[in-house]
Amino acid sequence: MTWAGWLDRWRRQGAGPAPEPHEPGCTIAGRFRLVQLLGRGAAGEVHQAIDQLDGRTVALKLIRRRGSGPNPGGADDRELVAGRRLRHPGIAGLIDAGSDGGLDWLAMEFAPGVALTRYTDPARLLPEGLVLRIGARIAEALAHAHAQGVVHRDLKPSNVRIDLATLGVALLDFGIARIDDGMNTRTGLTLGTPAYMAPEVLAGQPAAEAADVYALGVILYELLAGRRPHDGATLGELLRSVAGHPVPDLGGQCPQLPGAVVDAVHQALRREPKHRPSDLMAYASLLEALSHSCRPPIR
Repeated sequence: MTWAGWLDRWRRQGAGPAPEPHEPGCTIAGRFRLVQLLGRGAAGEVHQAIDQLDGRTVALKLIRRRGSGPNPGGADDRELVAGRRLRHPGIAGLIDAGSDGGLDWLAMEFAPGVALTRYTDPARLLPEGLVLRIGARIAEALAHAHAQGVVHRDLKPSNVRIDLATLGVALLDFGIARIDDGMNTRTGLTLGTPAYMAPEVLAGQPAAEAADVYALGVILYELLAGRRPHDGATLGELLRSVAGHPVPDLGGQCPQLPGAVVDAVHQALRREPKHRPSDLMAYASLLEALSHSCRPPIR
């Protein structure tokens, strides 16, 4: 698929209107009592909620219904199987999924802290060494998922929660992940957020493990530089930037960074998937080691 074709399909699909917000205190599926809104996007909302079956706190994602018929475009049994394979301290596990009226819902383990989006603001950047340690935790969680045959496909700061008190990191929203069995991958189906999507995925190829690595590279770059390596005022500008321009040198954005740190981030952002790190546990170890080479924050 050409870049123009991808852009045309994205426009034709459209995000559509977001659903009306749900108020705290209301109950979803006769089971989940909403406590507070955690985030809202074009496709739906994420709430902190109480599962009244057992009293535990969950993160409940409410997804706008697309199409017609039972549970169209929402969570299916294969997504549940994929989500339930993932048992890792760095992953908020999928508990259950279903439908309620015009909504599909995903119940996930609740992760304390805040979305990593908070620290992409140039005025709130974290110390560089801490960014690399966060990157190492994300890489470890992805390594576990990939070992289970699961690709995230929508890794971005809003899908990572960080608890600075414990340095706990949790990846959220494996609800669009699919078991990568080489047979049921739906080619032509574009998932994820364009600014964090790998060049090959934007060009129409199925998302594989290397696409998650690229997304991690974008996150690291953004947390360090306060900007993404490719961006644009419109989707078309973003696609042209990715297609026609190399990743801006992180060292030029952050001259205080050691060269080895710059190289490590650029490794994850290489255009060709085969040239990105394939052993994420080794990459996590590299980021952890490099975290000690960064200068401590000024107090």
